[in-house]
Amino acid sequence: MEIALTDTSTVLEPDRSGIKIGPVWMVPGISPLNVYALLYIAFFTIASSVFLSATQPYLFNAVLNIPVETQGSLSGRLVLFNELVVIVLIGPLGLLADKIGRRPIFAAGYFFLFIGYMLYPMAESIPELTAYRMIFAIGVACNTAMIATIQADYPQNSWRGKLLGLCGLLQGIGVVMVLGVSRSLPGWFVDSGMDQISAGRLAFWTFAVICLINAVIVRVGLKGGVPSAKTDKEPLPTILRRGIKAGRNPRIALSYVAAFVSRGDLTVVSTFFSLWLVQAGIANGYSAEEALEKGLLFFIIVQAIAVLWAPAAGLVIDRFDRVTALSIAMAIAAAGYISLGFIGDPTQPIMYGAAVILGMGEINAVLAAQALIGQEAPKDGRGAVVGVFGFFGAIGILLAASIGGYLFDAWMPAGPFVLMGVANATLFCIAVCVRLFAPLPQAAEETSNAS
Repeated sequence: MEIALTDTSTVLEPDRSGIKIGPVWMVPGISPLNVYALLYIAFFTIASSVFLSATQPYLFNAVLNIPVETQGSLSGRLVLFNELVVIVLIGPLGLLADKIGRRPIFAAGYFFLFIGYMLYPMAESIPELTAYRMIFAIGVACNTAMIATIQADYPQNSWRGKLLGLCGLLQGIGVVMVLGVSRSLPGWFVDSGMDQISAGRLAFWTFAVICLINAVIVRVGLKGGVPSAKTDKEPLPTILRRGIKAGRNPRIALSYVAAFVSRGDLTVVSTFFSLWLVQAGIANGYSAEEALEKGLLFFIIVQAIAVLWAPAAGLVIDRFDRVTALSIAMAIAAAGYISLGFIGDPTQPIMYGAAVILGMGEINAVLAAQALIGQEAPKDGRGAVVGVFGFFGAIGILLAASIGGYLFDAWMPAGPFVLMGVANATLFCIAVCVRLFAPLPQAAEETSNAS
């Protein structure tokens, strides 16, 4: 879930030639169909990726027979290749969207997800599985680029934050509901008389059909054509130089580290949490279907708590200095992740409490990091600073996936979570130092110097 990074200090009267959907005024030319299609597709945007991460452990154990001792490293490598594809494509896709429009790229994204979900359970080797994951990643890149762009295109400026909040809420609800269904799909198919391999494949193919339907809805429902206003895109090296130079502000530098850690947090939860639980369930004598159902129950709790806790996290962020809020967030996140290292059997009831703390820590870290960069990024060069913020987040994903996968297999399944717990605790210490030695936000410093 993300928050607006734009300046909303000046609220203008709406342009009433545009339509109003709920509390949000849209720019002229946007129809109700366009908005409802956006809200519908927001529901599935994150869930489309989470479904694969959540059901992949069942695929490893019941369909592909991947050795248990290599599943963590393999999961990390698959995320690594996925993220590399996204990093390489997301910039060019933004440029292409300015030339041919958002709608065809978004529709193509869901079509690539359809192909990925159809092929993924058919893999017969690790290289083949990796190739199919990279096809899937093309769809993720298209959807990630376009959902953010369209959310910026449709609303009038002073109402952009409200639309982002609404889409963020729908994304969270989508994750919880899709996980709720996916945890039972293989079991339903096995109970109907299918073998485990057929059940696993049909579960993936069911969501493939949903992705194909989404491609049609995107193609029909979203606004066509190219955007009326185009902006010149700076090359990546220029963005990096400007953003890194802005890191001379300790608070901006802190936000970069926070992006690195918070995105790593999300990665270990989505990649290793259900894998750990499914492995533990099978080791305790559950069938693969029962292990998936029990494991995803805890995963759903984590995501549901994240959605429910988000408003409270937002109140804390607005109530305190943003660095103080980040310190609080990192303390909660560190407690949640490190606590998993003390749980021997994650299928036991103690996991309910750990899942609650983990969900609170996950959303706290993400929102606090985004709020800090939103406050500190200067108006002149905001795009470069936010771009570098995203770059550090991508590096966090890559390292958390690769190192976490190694720790999962070589040390213990809770290893990736302990790793991120230590990272959050370290960031907590850094944030306290920044709060003590750079106590004023950038805007406050400028006001103080002017007086």
